[in-house]
Amino acid sequence: MEYEKINSVCEVFLQTEDGSERFYEINEDIRRNKKTGVFTYRDEDGKLWSISVDADGNYWSKSTDERPIRVERIVCGNSVYLEQEEEHNEEAG
Repeated sequence: MEYEKINSVCEVFLQTEDGSERFYEINEDIRRNKKTGVFTYRDEDGKLWSISVDADGNYWSKSTDERPIRVERIVCGNSVYLEQEEEHNEEAG
């Protein structure tokens, strides 16, 4: 099966424009494409959303007629998805 159906509540952590972090819960029709990693789900109003990666490796949550929102990670029970590794800048010396 190409899709994984997730049967638990997930928390989607977002990066806001001021750099702070907030999250919202999703629990309606959550699926993850095993090949591409794209998540799809429905919000409380039944609107379909997707979370996908752009060419720069950033993840975005978006729906028709909505502005994309930067996603930091998704936590579903004990599973963490999309978490990006922190960059380490070390000076040679």
